[in-house]
Amino acid sequence: MIASKNQGPSGLAIAALITGLLGMSIVPIILGAIDLSKIKRGEASQAGRGFDIAGIVLGAIWTVVWLIMIIVMAVLGSGLLFNL
Repeated sequence: MIASKNQGPSGLAIAALITGLLGMSIVPIILGAIDLSKIKRGEASQAGRGFDIAGIVLGAIWTVVWLIMIIVMAVLGSGLLFNL
């Protein structure tokens, strides 16, 4: 399927943005990457490119946030912070 110029963003682009806003970490990265590759092949509209990039960035930010939270919880749970 060749995307026409007057189409809006694809469902994948919208899903990437929404899952990024909801903090689903890796999901928007995957959805955004899939849709960007479809845009590159001409199978999806360019209108979703910004949504894809925003979803990927938000997913990366949330992934870092989740990793920091896991590390903090591990440190607090192990009692290392209080044994200094």
